[in-house]
Order: sequence, then structure tokens, then C-alpha cells
Amino acid sequence: MLYEILKDNIIMQENVSDWEESIKKASNLLEKTGKIEKRYIEAMINDIKQMGFYVVITDKVAMPHSRPENGVKETALSLLKLEKPVNYGEHEVNLVFILAAENKEKHIGVLKELSDFLDSDERIESLINAKSIEEIEKIFKK
Repeated sequence: MLYEILKDNIIMQENVSDWEESIKKASNLLEKTGKIEKRYIEAMINDIKQMGFYVVITDKVAMPHSRPENGVKETALSLLKLEKPVNYGEHEVNLVFILAAENKEKHIGVLKELSDFLDSDERIESLINAKSIEEIEKIFKK
């Protein structure tokens, strides 16, 4: 299921200026395809400003998200893979996953599946070292 909701929502980029730009870039495809509203992007940024960098889920990985009522139209996941890490507080992050879930159950389901997937340092390093979107897709298909 993880690959199915992530495919077509993967972006590779050299770098971004800051964590806010990483959220905007990673969310761009989801907004363009109507899965989220612009206000969802603003809500994620405001949540981090208010609550800190709770979105860093493991070394080198952040998963910004907000509440469904803040502008989610359809459950979706996107990935921004950065060559150069961006700082989320004191954490350096190369992989920014945007989670948009229609409801609590879907949120927990996708979160669990992604957490299980990212439980492997080897997989995280493979994603960071990937040189193409196709290579990233293959890692998720395994």
C-alpha cells in the first residue's frame, strides 16, 4: 500500500534553503493533484513553529503532517529527497515525507507502514543514496 500512495509523488532536489521550503516543495505535488489544500501546508508549518520539531521520526527523516480537518481531501504521501540535508532544529534531514490522511485510522495505518519500512538503516541509506526516482521506487517495491 505504501508504494501505491507514494508513486508519482516523489521529488529529488539538490537542496532547499530551510525546513519550511522543504515542506512546501514536498507538498507541491499533493496540492497540484488536489489531495491537499494550501492551508494544509500552512498548518504543518504552524504546527512545527508551535510544537517544535516533533516531525523528525528517525535520523535523517522527517514526516511533517497536520490534522485532517486542516485541508486533507484524500489520503496521500509524498517524498522530497534532498542531496544536501536541511536542518529541522538540531536534526539534519535528507528525506521529507508529507503525510496527509483523511482520518485518524488512515493516519495510523500509513504511519505504521512507513515506520516499519523506515525501521531499517540500510533502507534509509539506500533512499538517501538513490540517484533517480526510479531507484527510489524500486526500494519501495521490495
